[in-house]
Amino acid sequence: MDRPCPYCDHPDSSLLRVVLIGEIIRADDATLYALADLFDSLGLLQLAEEEAETPPPRGPGPPSPAAGFAW
Repeated sequence: MDRPCPYCDHPDSSLLRVVLIGEIIRADDATLYALADLFDSLGLLQLAEEEAETPPPRGPGPPSPAAGFAW
């Protein structure tokens, strides 16, 4: 079966992900709120439960670049 036309094909889902991520990265507050409302209305938004205000424990990591720098 032939395709009706090359313009009627649906875009690849990986391309849609890349476009959506790009839009989220450069979006302003109003756009992010609109996206959150859209995702919530579609049932795609899963909010995390609120946790206590304690920061997560930090293990030893690489020293910061300014650790050995003295003014």
